Amino acid sequence: MEKYILSFFLFICINSLSDATSYQKDSTLNFIPDNRIFPAIFLDPLECQIMGGSYFLIRDDRDLSLYSTVNLGFNKPVLGKQGENISWEFNFGAAVFSQFDLIKEDNGSYLAGLMNTDFKLSGDYTIQKKNNIMRLRIFHISSHLGDDYIQRNQDTLVNDKSVNYEQIDLTYLRKFGNSFFYAGTGYIYTINVFRARLSFQGGGLLNFGKPGSVNLFTGMDLKLLAENDFKPDIKTAIGVSFNRRSESLIRIWLEYYSGQLPYSTIEYGRVNWFGMALRLNFYS
Repeated sequence: MEKYILSFFLFICINSLSDATSYQKDSTLNFIPDNRIFPAIFLDPLECQIMGGSYFLIRDDRDLSLYSTVNLGFNKPVLGKQGENISWEFNFGAAVFSQFDLIKEDNGSYLAGLMNTDFKLSGDYTIQKKNNIMRLRIFHISSHLGDDYIQRNQDTLVNDKSVNYEQIDLTYLRKFGNSFFYAGTGYIYTINVFRARLSFQGGGLLNFGKPGSVNLFTGMDLKLLAENDFKPDIKTAIGVSFNRRSESLIRIWLEYYSGQLPYSTIEYGRVNWFGMALRLNFYS
């Protein structure tokens, strides 16, 4: 059933760009283009980018705690072609996602510790016709518990390797000026996998006002994973973007998340967090 759903979504997306072969030859092949066709979905927890956040974490039957993420990565085009009707590119991305918690010691002091680090490698082919963009992507993710967390939980650790997998996904994005919405589906193709395979993703970004040096924005990212019985994982944000030539260089936002931890194999159940985050667009 999952494969039929994925095939249907693939057919719809390809059909929306069915006349892509009719474009005119009007540009040369570019190596390492300056700009990406597919905008960064920076509210996706697994986006290859430079960002960090610090949040108050809420769990059932647990005290409020501090949870922080530091993500270091990039997603750069390596080959592309700009056309009057059709543009395309190949991208390569890599990232390290680290998570930290703040522990209260018996003497009343607080100690920050590394919980987990995830690693990601990705590659994608993106094609654009007017305001319609389609991305076909494959990526690998692996997860590794932090030394601090292992030392504190030696007797209770369970690591089923459920965050070690490879996935292929297809995403359609529609631009409206400097705003956009997107929807996609993915399928884990790893032969021996410890998690359910099918997933869906959607969301969007709304920038307020005309493009300028500073603007306000709001956005949302939604994921439905078979791994989580398709219970929604939702991240919402509102913030400010500092731009140069209509390109966002720094984003600062207030964020709320509800769902399973998007990183690691640590089982916290469904959580909620709220706090602040920062993204730097220097290399991604």
